[in-house]
Amino acid sequence: MRKGIRLAIALATCSACMLMPFSAAANQQVYGKKELYELRTLAGQFQPGFNDGSVKTASLFKPTSIIELDHGGLLISDTDNHRLRMLEDDQLTTYSGLILDFDDQGNPIGAYHDGRLDTAFYNEPGGLAQDAAGNIYVADSNNHSIRQITAAGEVKTIAGSGLPGDLDGSKQDARFFYPSDVAIDQQGNIYVADTLNHTIRKIDQAGKVTTLNMRPERVVEFYPGMVADSGGYKDGKLSEALFNEPSGLAVDRNGNLYVSDTGNQRIRYIDFAAQTVTTVAGGGEYAKDSLYVEGAYQDGAAGEARFSSPMGITVAADGSLLIADRNNHAIRMLADGNVYTLAGQGAEHGKADGILSAAMLNEPSDVIELSDGSLAVADANNNKIRIIQRYKAPVHEEDGLIHVIIEGELLQTDVAPQMFNGRTYVPLRALADKLGYAVSYNQANGQVSLVINEGLSYRFSEEDHNIVKQTADGDKALEAVSITYQNRLLIPVRFVTEQLGFDVQWDASSKHVVVRSAVFTE
Repeated sequence: MRKGIRLAIALATCSACMLMPFSAAANQQVYGKKELYELRTLAGQFQPGFNDGSVKTASLFKPTSIIELDHGGLLISDTDNHRLRMLEDDQLTTYSGLILDFDDQGNPIGAYHDGRLDTAFYNEPGGLAQDAAGNIYVADSNNHSIRQITAAGEVKTIAGSGLPGDLDGSKQDARFFYPSDVAIDQQGNIYVADTLNHTIRKIDQAGKVTTLNMRPERVVEFYPGMVADSGGYKDGKLSEALFNEPSGLAVDRNGNLYVSDTGNQRIRYIDFAAQTVTTVAGGGEYAKDSLYVEGAYQDGAAGEARFSSPMGITVAADGSLLIADRNNHAIRMLADGNVYTLAGQGAEHGKADGILSAAMLNEPSDVIELSDGSLAVADANNNKIRIIQRYKAPVHEEDGLIHVIIEGELLQTDVAPQMFNGRTYVPLRALADKLGYAVSYNQANGQVSLVINEGLSYRFSEEDHNIVKQTADGDKALEAVSITYQNRLLIPVRFVTEQLGFDVQWDASSKHVVVRSAVFTE
């Protein structure tokens, strides 16, 4: 759910939206330290579009939700294209949905129609879910309805009518107001984040829709003379609990429900056996005349952590909760009573791929764990699907030796890398050739220089093994030293490459020294 959709609608109304398994332990050891994982682009272009084709050329327009289907393909709610897209085999195709027309700004217009996959229409489709029988469910947000795509490829409405409202009952009678997400439990019950009604709804196996929590009665004058209904905040008994624009749902292994309570900047938890709602992460207060709790960014203990419009959520295989923290432009994780940032730079947005400490997102709206352990992200305002995955190591012979991986490629050396005083050393010339730098040798004094540019070089002495940084401002002796091994001058790979601005990490499991640029070329 886009932050401020309530305000936007109110204004419109007044004037006439080999990968390693993921685990909480991995987060604390890897994600939390932002070491050996990378953020890369799977599909989409920075500029929005609606073209099918290869992942390098096809385009999306505000993708909002993702699910992984049984065959491994990714189904995407391409929200502002009013279509569902399929990503598989490096191709992005239209799975279902048509563009009715284009508005005066050239943006696609959606519609409402059941039927076959190739004839159905949607209007800002949002959250997706799949049941055990292979049926797909869509929160068709701006059609204010819940749609089902059967395993046979038929699209039908199971609740709602295309008109906004707030009414329980059967399929024909029920009304929703911009539902943003759906989730299914093992019994086949469907839960709906009915965003602009500020409620959690349930569709049972008989198709009956019921509201689980209290409808708030808070009214806010958000602009002089202009008022809107707003959500509220209250934990406790489920029937009396209050939400504010809930937009993400995830069922855990116990059949209980996590809720991304977007307007309250919190993650809530519904325990169905106890019939209670509790806050499990996040906080903040309402400012005067504010529709929403003020967003903020802070990692740490769950009660002290802060979010800014959290949206799509997923329960990972180990029970931790993944969170697309939209207006913090970050992917967060709740595990062991703490909130961590997995990717993104907090309040800063961007589109760069790279190591997790440097890569950037722009209003991510969903995150899921894939079957191979990587994480897929709907990076809505970048119009892309991104992936958080372990660095890709090249295949090489398992010889038990240390290997150096530079930008995903194995460093070839005539002398194997050596460990000395806790540092990995490689031949100077091999490293220089790989990085594209020149090496000069002064035969008179036995000194070798690694030349970076006219104003910067590093001098290595074969006699005393000192390393001296040479700049226009003068020479500076560094604390690291070189070594001589098998008549080769070896230099400490981490020390030198970090001096040059590379990110360097040690992967103890594979005995790899991983050298990467902070930001990858797109």
